[in-house]
Amino acid sequence: FQLMAGKVLGIGAVGLTQYIIWATVAGLLTVYAGSLINMFSPGAETTAIPTIPISVLVYFVIFFVLGYILFATLYAALGAMVNSDQDAQQLQFPVIILIILAFFFAFHIIRNPTSGLSQIVSMIPFFSPITMFTRISVQAPPFSEILLSIVILIATIIFLIWMAGKIFRVGILMYGKRPTVPEIFRWIRS
Repeated sequence: FQLMAGKVLGIGAVGLTQYIIWATVAGLLTVYAGSLINMFSPGAETTAIPTIPISVLVYFVIFFVLGYILFATLYAALGAMVNSDQDAQQLQFPVIILIILAFFFAFHIIRNPTSGLSQIVSMIPFFSPITMFTRISVQAPPFSEILLSIVILIATIIFLIWMAGKIFRVGILMYGKRPTVPEIFRWIRS
């Protein structure tokens, strides 16, 4: 469990550092955009830069980090089950489908953020990093729904890290042998 959590969180910290650098540059550009435009194009009218509420930015960071950890854990578990790139490509298809479905649901949420379907898919942990953030961006749901979505997502992440750790511990020793689905369930139960 600790090894798997360390791998996922370490790589996540690298990705988050990259986003922090991008956000810093974007923030500096928005602060100094007017003077830069005037410096390079004297007499040009400056356009108003749309503002994003701080709460939306905070929720973006929360759902980005949790979504990253969720999917990185899924990919780490898949990686522990295979021995070759070809096997990994075959197994990653279900995870990719989850991400694609989340984007399809996000299009529905943009059109109708208060529908029952929008509420349901924003609570499903494999979709919520994208769908709940979309709901927050379009029309903020009640705080209780946001909090429930975050709690469900964190509980799922903890379970998946535990499960991935068990798969990793046994899967690393199974070099050269492709596991079957019943074997994987046995690894998790052991």
